[in-house]
Amino acid sequence: MNAGRHRVAVRPARADEADAVAGLFNGINSIGRDAPPVTMTAEDVRRDLLGPDPWAVLLVATLDGAVAGFVTASPTYDSERARGCFIVVDLYVAPAARRHGLGRALMAGMAAEARRRGAGCLWWGVDDGDDEAFAFYRAIGAEAAEHFTGMILIDRTFAALANAA
Repeated sequence: MNAGRHRVAVRPARADEADAVAGLFNGINSIGRDAPPVTMTAEDVRRDLLGPDPWAVLLVATLDGAVAGFVTASPTYDSERARGCFIVVDLYVAPAARRHGLGRALMAGMAAEARRRGAGCLWWGVDDGDDEAFAFYRAIGAEAAEHFTGMILIDRTFAALANAA
């Protein structure tokens, strides 16, 4: 894909790009903070996303050959639609690489991968107050899910519930 004068490509990440991808994860996880709550490493990326049993699909976007963005999503089942779907967890483009079509290309790439695997939709949440993200998602044709508020169990509450099983 040629976005203006720049060459944009989206594809699965490679192990030799784990350092660059970890840096992008740390970028997204630092938004609104001085540092990410947990620092991702290249080893985390290789083990959890590029290993033999990855937790999610990881696609990267390159701008003129350099890794500049990524998206992760995991398959699940959407009973309301009686089909599989993919839940997008992270979408990030490095600030210096924005406005070249990488975000749109990443979401298109993930939609194509989800469709290839038989899914009927992509689904994700947006942080309250992230007007730029809302505008981007509307621009690619997304709409707000009705009657949905994201919830999470983490740390002590996650452990307590797991221990109760």
